[in-house]
Amino acid sequence: MAHKVNIYENGFDEDGVLRPSRIIETDDAAEAERLVREEMSRTNSMMAADVHVDWRLCSSIEEYVRLGNAPARWLAENPIDGCFMSLLVEDPEHWAQYGVTTPEELEKHRLLQSYSDHYKETYGVRPRHHGMTMETPIEEVEAAYDRLADMAPREDDQSTGL
Repeated sequence: MAHKVNIYENGFDEDGVLRPSRIIETDDAAEAERLVREEMSRTNSMMAADVHVDWRLCSSIEEYVRLGNAPARWLAENPIDGCFMSLLVEDPEHWAQYGVTTPEELEKHRLLQSYSDHYKETYGVRPRHHGMTMETPIEEVEAAYDRLADMAPREDDQSTGL
């Protein structure tokens, strides 16, 4: 269990993918946020760092979202012309409207959304009848997402307009 701060010092690789050059793991949310902010300030780049929040270390949705929003908050405080990052809503009442009341449920909700987006990118359509819902154990959703993430996206352009 750890929050993972990804540091991107090398830019895009030969495949055009931005991969972290270093990953710093910490169970301290304040340290993770400090590391992200320091790297972004050092480089004055919104692409310098991000954080993968470990929901298991968060006591509330507010803490989970606050840490995940660290890069976007830095950018809002240090504007870079032409750059924008959106903030995830921090208000727990907003998430309660979706039946999401814990960091685990918010992580699962976001994973299910990412799964749907990646599925469409890979197959050209949104998934139907995949059987995963908010009632599905998070370990099953993570495993399905990992399997899908290992697949290459479609190379043809038939998915435009879907």
